Amino acid sequence: MGKASSSKKVARAARAGGRTSSGQPRSLLFPGAITLVVVLGLALVVYAREDRRNQLMEFPQLSDHIHQSIGVYACGEWLQDIPGFNTRVGIHTHTDGVIHVHPHSELGVGANATLGRYFENAREEGGFDVSLSDSKLEYFGQTFEEGKTECEGVDDPQLRVAYWKNVQFTEDDPMIWSGDFKGLRLNEDGAGLTIYFGDPDAEIPKPPSSDNLAALGAVDGSGAVTTTSEPADGDTDTSDTTDTAEGDAATSGAADDATTTTAAGDETTTTAAP
Repeated sequence: MGKASSSKKVARAARAGGRTSSGQPRSLLFPGAITLVVVLGLALVVYAREDRRNQLMEFPQLSDHIHQSIGVYACGEWLQDIPGFNTRVGIHTHTDGVIHVHPHSELGVGANATLGRYFENAREEGGFDVSLSDSKLEYFGQTFEEGKTECEGVDDPQLRVAYWKNVQFTEDDPMIWSGDFKGLRLNEDGAGLTIYFGDPDAEIPKPPSSDNLAALGAVDGSGAVTTTSEPADGDTDTSDTTDTAEGDAATSGAADDATTTTAAGDETTTTAAP
């Protein structure tokens, strides 16, 4: 009986083992999904790094010179220009209503050259009480915020930014931003922008420095004054470039109605010819 019982136990164990070994094969779905996630993640990281590198290789680069007019118009009046300040990045101003983009480091090249960087440099390196968000402008002790700040005669003042590609000479309507102001790229020489708080339906004026932008840029040492004008009917576009050394005078206009701008350090003086 003992031997028979043992034989039965062995047989049952064998059958049980057979059932186990003949079951469904282990699923590969889960490890396959994990592998796919890892591969896609690595691909996205590589793509993001390459895209960022390409953005940093865009204009402007180190040693480039870009000049853009800028003005701040709030509740019906122009506010003061940001005073001059030095910066390690190279995006600064000379109290002239002009953004000077002369990158000294990668923080100011390519996609890093933005309106947000300009305000950040003015605040952190210039020590000025200025900041800009999508709905609020803080500017030398004054705050202009959508939904809170009131302007006389305006029901619902809003913050907008107007941008002209060729601000000194164009008569075209500007491009209007109603958000993402910090990301606005400063990569077009001769452009201009107005930060505006007020009537959301009103036309936005050009910045005050736009009429003299070419001369102001030349005085800063960019090396040339570039002027463009609307061609006459049947003519082609023309542009005149006059080389100037840093600190030299830049003269533009007709002989009978000329204006001459001379540099003395960081100051500029404009006089009209008699």
